[in-house]
Amino acid sequence: MRVTLFHNPQAGDEPRSATELTRMLEEAGFQVRYRSTKKSWKKALQDSADIFIAAGGDGTVAEVMHAAAGGDVPVAPLPIGTSNNIARTLGIVGDAREIIARWRAHSSRPFDLGIIKAAGLTEGFVEGVGGGVFADAVLKGGEVVDDPTTLVGHVTDRALSLVRQLVEDCRPSAWKVEIDGRDHSGDYLAVEVLNIRFVGPSIPLATHADPGDGRLDIVLLREEDREPLLKYLTGRLEDASAHVPELPVQRGREIRIEPPGTRLRVDDTIHDELTGVVEISVDAGAVQVL
Repeated sequence: MRVTLFHNPQAGDEPRSATELTRMLEEAGFQVRYRSTKKSWKKALQDSADIFIAAGGDGTVAEVMHAAAGGDVPVAPLPIGTSNNIARTLGIVGDAREIIARWRAHSSRPFDLGIIKAAGLTEGFVEGVGGGVFADAVLKGGEVVDDPTTLVGHVTDRALSLVRQLVEDCRPSAWKVEIDGRDHSGDYLAVEVLNIRFVGPSIPLATHADPGDGRLDIVLLREEDREPLLKYLTGRLEDASAHVPELPVQRGREIRIEPPGTRLRVDDTIHDELTGVVEISVDAGAVQVL
């Protein structure tokens, strides 16, 4: 089997080297072509391959999925990042060697991509789009989470601490929300339109999301959801385990949102230009994943 390995050499707390990953794949019987995502790599998608491997965190996996969309070659996420929310949603967990060994026994499945249209901009997403608490966490993450002098502990604990602080401090805002023609407008702490189950430091907002069902999961975080979410975040910080809160989730294919002057995140990037009415839809089965 011929595979093209797209690798982010800086991903994760303890980055894996190109030599180490290539050796693992060759020992499993794969013929490997290596490309670093820190250099020009997209032309390699035109070369013949049986599998495109995305080795890195969620950003790397999303990049490769976008680039491979519409083609016949499946993408195999190899999660070596920090949160690995895309892989977790797909049930891809464990040691890298174990994941590689399972590829031969598994077939590919469709994976949807989301599409945003607003103010003349069209943008795709893999994970989700939203505003409020979790967009604020993305906005402040670079200065707080990535700097170990601001908060103590592991990077995941720092991210959880930041989210908990934001959940404690935030106030509801008036959102206009329409899902498949039905009005769901209201006052929310956050609105998240998700293609996968997790956000940020692996927080399970949409526990039953299926990225291959042709629908998006819309989480409308209300005032009454604040305490259950805080309890979960505190439990994660104290003993790494916590009861997952049951949050209100709607499902739909065509979503229109109008944020209350708040910035929106698209996957892990903040977009200032997404203002006014934002239309969100699904490109069902846009990419195949292994």
